[in-house]
Amino acid sequence: MEKKSGATADLLGKAKTDLMANMAQRGIAAIIWDVEEAGFHYIPEVELPDSTEEDPKVARVEGLYTFDGELYLILESAEVNFEDFYNPDSEVRPTVVTLSADLAKKYLGDPKSQAGFDPDGDLEEWLAVTDCYFEALAEED
Repeated sequence: MEKKSGATADLLGKAKTDLMANMAQRGIAAIIWDVEEAGFHYIPEVELPDSTEEDPKVARVEGLYTFDGELYLILESAEVNFEDFYNPDSEVRPTVVTLSADLAKKYLGDPKSQAGFDPDGDLEEWLAVTDCYFEALAEED
């Protein structure tokens, strides 16, 4: 992964702060989208820390989670089960799920202590994630 220049790091920090503020304003601590069903223009991917030029490793982003003042990407390797968020016997499977802080903590736990949650990523990756976040909000309505 490439080191961020000072200006890029500042811009990335501001973008993440603004995104967390938008989520807080909407009462959202976590937003999860079903990458298999979502009709997004683009499903964002991030380069994983153990990726190399010879062996690139990426993961699809399936959502966002704010926890303890930090914004985390929810990667496809996170243990998130959509069946937890609806009754398959009587409800249609949602494409997008938003969770309040209490529910996010209940279903997702502490992202620092488990795989599949990543606060990193470069500016380009976060811009794609932000776009997907707003598409997910539109799909939820």
